[in-house]
Amino acid sequence: MNRYHGHPDITWFRAVGTMIGGVVGVGVFGLPFAFAQSGWGLGLLILLVLGGLLLVLNLMYAEINIQTPGKHRLVGLVKKYLGSGWSHFATAIFIPYSWGAMLAYMLVGGDFLYALLSPLFGGPIIIYQVAIALLAAALTFGGVKKLAKMEFGVILALLFLFVFIILVSLPSLAWQNVSPLHFSNWFVPYGVIFFAMSGLGVIPEMKEVLGSRHKKDLPQAVLTGQVLIFILYALFTLAVVGVTGVTTTEAAFDGLASKFGTVFAVAGSLLGAITVVSIFSIVSIEMQDIWRFDYKLSQKKSWALAAFVPIIILFFGFNKFVDLIGFLGAVFGGVIGILVVVMYQKMRRDCPNLAHCSMKVPQVVVWLLIAVFAGGIIQTVFGF
Repeated sequence: MNRYHGHPDITWFRAVGTMIGGVVGVGVFGLPFAFAQSGWGLGLLILLVLGGLLLVLNLMYAEINIQTPGKHRLVGLVKKYLGSGWSHFATAIFIPYSWGAMLAYMLVGGDFLYALLSPLFGGPIIIYQVAIALLAAALTFGGVKKLAKMEFGVILALLFLFVFIILVSLPSLAWQNVSPLHFSNWFVPYGVIFFAMSGLGVIPEMKEVLGSRHKKDLPQAVLTGQVLIFILYALFTLAVVGVTGVTTTEAAFDGLASKFGTVFAVAGSLLGAITVVSIFSIVSIEMQDIWRFDYKLSQKKSWALAAFVPIIILFFGFNKFVDLIGFLGAVFGGVIGILVVVMYQKMRRDCPNLAHCSMKVPQVVVWLLIAVFAGGIIQTVFGF
């Protein structure tokens, strides 16, 4: 931890909090199912290895942000270092990725709402999934900016939910649920972990939190945040898989609810539904801003694209949560990861003062990242 004038620098803690808040999301709910498929120990090993590679990727992206003056996001940085053609390609990847992420929020939020309300009202789960999307659409109509100010509280609520589940579950952990390894399913956790650990989008925000004076502390904040997230994910998957074993469900919570009874189900479902719809609304506002400011669409058209496209995708049958986030992470995340690696290489070549480049990733690591990300894309698309 850095200190200035003898006191802890609060902006550093805020940057770490921004990292955790920007990364931890619905992807974590898919991790227990994926780990149950491969075996918790094998899943943890993949989390450690892939998490380490993603940490290197995030540090590379942090270095790009440090060396690039001004405020930029991924598409803007791609345009600066790789040209406008590649920036259009990055946009074409980012938009369906965002729609897919919103669909993932619908699926998990629908699970929470179904567990909470179906005992009273009945009906198929798709009604509750659509209800989550319509509620978020109603909250964001008109581009309500005040929702973005709720983000810190919403993230605290989400973290509280994870801690609540961990504390309730660990005393009931059965090691026989954790010990088996299923090597035939070794690839199942890959895309889910990629989706759950990806933190590129939040790194420019961390740079802004630190300010120009302390932006050199960005890599340290990224490292600390990523390690804390790894610990949270390891404990969460251990707690859930240790209780539910091979019966672990895709969104984790509903399987636990059947084990711990009504009070747990109601409390967790209520907190989960409120948290998910809040984050869903924040993501929707961010997507509306892309359509409004980057593509000059009207507010109503931007709102409609953000609100209803995920619902349409759902009705085309894309309702398997783990398959969805696994594909998003492995394919879309892998493509974005390769773009970042290429940008880093270009930045290093163009850096006017190489001594000023504080992190120099060895070429063997660069090629390893590209090989792993490309391999993940090929394995997911073609299923070798």
